Amino acid sequence: MSVNNENGSTKRDLNRENILNIAQEIFSKYGYKKTTLDDIANAVRKGKSSLYYYFSSKEDLFQAVIMKEVEILKQELEKVVFKDTTPEEKFREYILTKVVTFRQLANLYHVLENDLTTIEFIDKIKDQYEQNEIRLIKRILIEGVRRNKFKIDDFNLTALGITTVIKGLEFPISTGSPSTEELEKRVDNILRILFYGIMKRD
Repeated sequence: MSVNNENGSTKRDLNRENILNIAQEIFSKYGYKKTTLDDIANAVRKGKSSLYYYFSSKEDLFQAVIMKEVEILKQELEKVVFKDTTPEEKFREYILTKVVTFRQLANLYHVLENDLTTIEFIDKIKDQYEQNEIRLIKRILIEGVRRNKFKIDDFNLTALGITTVIKGLEFPISTGSPSTEELEKRVDNILRILFYGIMKRD
C-alpha cells in the first residue's frame, strides 16, 4: 500500500471517529428519536451528505455508537474479572465498575433500560450484552469454587440469577447520584445479602 493510501485511510478513520464521538454526545443529550442527522452534521461542521460516506443512515450511526459503548463497558468489566483478586472482591468491583461506567454511557444505558424495539438491531445487542455478562459472572463463580470460596451446583443457573439481580439493582444502587462512599456502601449491603442471605445467624 502506498503512503498516500495509508494517509487517506488514516484520515478516513479519524473523520469517522470524530463523527462517532460527536454523535455519541448528541444522542446522549437528546435521545435517538429527537436527534437528526442534520443536528450531527451541524455539530461536526460538515454537510449531511458527508455523513453518508461513513454511515448509511441515522440508525447505522446510532448502532455504531452503541457498539462503541458496549465495547467500552466490556473492556472495563473484563479488567475486573481478570484481576488478581479474590472472587468476593471481584464481585464488589464488578458491580461498582458497571454502575459507574453506565453513568458515562448514557446511550447504552437508555437502550438497555427502555423500549427501543422499533430499532432493528437493539434486540440483538441486548442478547449479546446479556450473554457476555453471564459469561463474565460465570468465570468469577468458577474461580470461586476452584478457590474453595463458593459452593455451586449449577454455574449457568447461578450466573443467570446473579446477572438478573445485578441488572434489577443497577438503578436503585445509583439513584440520586450518590457519592463514591455511599455507592460502595450500597454495593456492600447488596453483596452481604447475595453471599449470606437475610437469615439471622448466631
